[in-house]
Amino acid sequence: MTKPPDPSTRQRLIDATLNLIDELGVDAVKVTDIAERAETTTGSLYWFFKNRQALINAALAEQYVASMRSLLTSMEGSATFLQNFKVDPLEPSRVAARRRQIRVLADALESPDLALEVASIQRELLERGAQYVKRVRGSQSTSTDVDPYSVALYVGAMYIGFAVIDLAPGLAPDPDKWRRVNEIVLKALLTG
Repeated sequence: MTKPPDPSTRQRLIDATLNLIDELGVDAVKVTDIAERAETTTGSLYWFFKNRQALINAALAEQYVASMRSLLTSMEGSATFLQNFKVDPLEPSRVAARRRQIRVLADALESPDLALEVASIQRELLERGAQYVKRVRGSQSTSTDVDPYSVALYVGAMYIGFAVIDLAPGLAPDPDKWRRVNEIVLKALLTG
């Protein structure tokens, strides 16, 4: 009977996979490279994952869920949800986060398991965003005919949609003009 690998091996495989994806891109990542980087065997890899794609999906899902959980935590009792309207979209950490999120969303279209993971965390993010909008509405003179869930979806879609400038940074608006437009949009969304 084969002895199962150390449970920490699974996390090493996921970490190695994410590092290789960042370095080489998803398509160039090979099972042997992952095992070597994780300092384990391909047999251990297949102990934890059905195949290469299952490992990649698990790694991307774990990374995505962790980053979204961090965002959810930071949203507790703050205006963080609507900060997407106020940040510099070209700030390097925002660009990197957006690229990871888009990669996961695209992969989720091809993987039902990953789609379930992503849908679960997105649902929670949208619900939290809607709760925030309701709180803001309750504390200010705001419109009650604007659906809070729709506002939350709009904010999330706007952030992902900004990926267009990642392809051609010359398309980015002036940061001050961007903030001004977002102030107007945010006010309109909350006051009707």
